[in-house]
Amino acid sequence: MQSGRADRQTVDRDWNFVGQSGIEGVSCKEIRPVTTTHGTLTEIWRPEWGLDARAVGQVFQSLLDPGTVTDWHAHVQTTDRLFCAVGRIRLALYDGRKSSPTFGSVWQRVFGQERPLLVVVPPGVWHGLRVLGTTPSLILNIVDRAYSYESPDHRRLPPDTPHIPLSLL
Repeated sequence: MQSGRADRQTVDRDWNFVGQSGIEGVSCKEIRPVTTTHGTLTEIWRPEWGLDARAVGQVFQSLLDPGTVTDWHAHVQTTDRLFCAVGRIRLALYDGRKSSPTFGSVWQRVFGQERPLLVVVPPGVWHGLRVLGTTPSLILNIVDRAYSYESPDHRRLPPDTPHIPLSLL
């Protein structure tokens, strides 16, 4: 047998991810599409899932070109709920909250239409993404506070900032 590094376990027998550390206040729900007579139906948000108890203030979509890399961004007050409806993305998170028990932690996940996931990102957690593959990706965001045109609740850093120990590039 040839030498080499053995793969580590990443999923259990039910295909749930294992061994990935979390970030305080971030919650996820893997969503299983239902096959119908006309295609598939995919639920995106239900309050009884218990992911968070915040209100829904606005729902919007972003259609991102293949290869797009966003800036790192965080909110002071707004909670994002991100869902990739079409295509595939790599979402990265960095806990920038000094009072958090997971301060300084990073988290990454690939998901999209083949494996739907809803990710709740609380205020103070930096996040950015890269569109994977050769087709556009459609991202839905179900925020708890509507966007303020006069005073946007966004903080930004470049995708390769030295302030976060993970580059989005």
